[in-house]
Amino acid sequence: MSWDDIVYVLLLLFCIGFGHFYREIKDPLAKQWAGTGVGFAVAFLATGSQIIHPIFVTLVNAVIVTRLSWKQCHIVSFAFTFFYLLGFFRLADWYGLSLPSGPGNMIQMMLTLKLVGLAFEINSAATAPADDPSGAKSPAFDKVGFIDVFHYGFNYAGLLTGPYYRYRTYWDSIYRPFAQIADHWGVTLGKLKEIAVYSTIYLLLGYYYPSEYFLADEFMKRSFWYRIWYIYPSFLVFKMRIYAGMALSECVCTMAGVGAYPTSCTTISGLGPKNYQAFENLSKNPEKIKAEDIDFETIHNINTWGVESCTNVRVAMKMWNTCTQYWMAAYVYKRFPHKVLRVPVTFLISALWHGYYAGYYICICSVVFYLPMDDIYVKFYKQSEENSLAKKGWGFMGWFMKTFCMSYLAASFQVLKLRDALNYYGSVYYVGQVLVAVLYVIGRILQPYILVKPKVKEG
Repeated sequence: MSWDDIVYVLLLLFCIGFGHFYREIKDPLAKQWAGTGVGFAVAFLATGSQIIHPIFVTLVNAVIVTRLSWKQCHIVSFAFTFFYLLGFFRLADWYGLSLPSGPGNMIQMMLTLKLVGLAFEINSAATAPADDPSGAKSPAFDKVGFIDVFHYGFNYAGLLTGPYYRYRTYWDSIYRPFAQIADHWGVTLGKLKEIAVYSTIYLLLGYYYPSEYFLADEFMKRSFWYRIWYIYPSFLVFKMRIYAGMALSECVCTMAGVGAYPTSCTTISGLGPKNYQAFENLSKNPEKIKAEDIDFETIHNINTWGVESCTNVRVAMKMWNTCTQYWMAAYVYKRFPHKVLRVPVTFLISALWHGYYAGYYICICSVVFYLPMDDIYVKFYKQSEENSLAKKGWGFMGWFMKTFCMSYLAASFQVLKLRDALNYYGSVYYVGQVLVAVLYVIGRILQPYILVKPKVKEG
C-alpha cells in the first residue's frame, strides 16, 4: 500500500467512528457545524496546504448559487468548476504550484460533483411545477445560503472519496427524523465484513498479480495466451481495491445517518426517494416511521454481486459507482441538447472527471464502441424461451463477454499512460477490439434469423 492509501484508510476509519457522536447531536445548526468542522480537519490532514483548492472552488460556487439567477447558476457552476479542476488544479505545476496528492485529487473530484449538482438542483427546484411529485421543490431549497454551500461541500461524510449524494439528501439527514431510527451499526457491520473479504483477496492476489507487471520486460516475453489471461487476476485485484474503498466510504455515511430513508419511498442510488409523496407523509407522521424499514440505498455506490453476475456491460455500468452514474445521467446525459451525442459526451465528461491519463479515455470511451455489439446479443438473450438451452447459452456468452470487456479495458485504466496501454494491446494484437468487431458483424448477420418481429394485428 502507498502512503496515500494508508492516510486514506486511517482517515476513513476515523470518520466511521465519529459517526456515533455526530448522530447524537440534536440541534441541526450544531450538527451542521460539527460535520463541517470535522470535514475541514480531515481535508487538511489529507491535503495540507492544498486545502486552498477546495476552499476556493467552494467559495466561488457559493457566490454563484446565491448571487446568480437560477436560469444561469447551473451553467456557470459547471463551466467554472470543471475548468478549475481540469485547467488549473490538475495542471498546478504549470503555474509553479505542487501537483495535488491522491487524497487531494479525490476531494476535489467529489466537490466538483457536489457543487455543480447543487446548482442543477436549484435550477430544477425553480423550474418544477408546484405539485411536482419528484421532490424537486423540497424545503431544502427554500433558502440556500452562502454558509450552507460550505456545510454541504465540506461535510465529512463523503468528503474523501464519495459517495456523491445530493444537497437534498444532506438537508434531509439534518432536518428529517429517519437518520435517528436507522440500524446504523447493523448496516455498517455488514459492510465491514464485506470489506474484510475484499481486503484479504486484494492483499493476497495483489502480491502475485500486480498491475505493474504489465510494464515489465519479462511480461512481454510471456506467451500470448498468458498475456491475455493476466487481465483477469489483475482486474480482480483492481476490483477488490475499488470494492473495499467504496464500501468504506459508504460506512462513513451509514454511521453518520446520511442517505437514510424508508424503503417504502423507493430509494434510488444518488437520487434518494423516488416516491416523494410517501416520503412527505412519513416525514409528517413520526409515529408511522417506527414501523418502516430504513435503508441506505441512496448512498449505495456499488452493487458487487450485480456487477459480477450480470450478463451485459450496460447493466454492469449501472451497478458500478452508481451515485456518480446518477450524476452523469441527470446532469450531463439528460441535459445535453443533442440526443445523438448524449452517450459519447457523457463518457467523455466521465473520463475528463477522472483525469488526463490516456488510459482513462481508452477504457471509458471504448465502451461506446462495445455497446452496439452488446445490445444485439442482449436482444437474442431476451427473445429466447425461458429456461431454454439457447437462453442459457446467450446468457453465458453475455456474461463471458462482459467479464472479458471489463477486464480487457481495465488494463489501460491500470497502466494509465498511452504508450504503456498501446504496448499491451499491441502485444495481444488488439484481440479485444477485433473480437468486438467480428461479433458485431456476426450478430447483424444473425439478426433476421433469430429476432422475432412483433406481429401486426390486422384490421
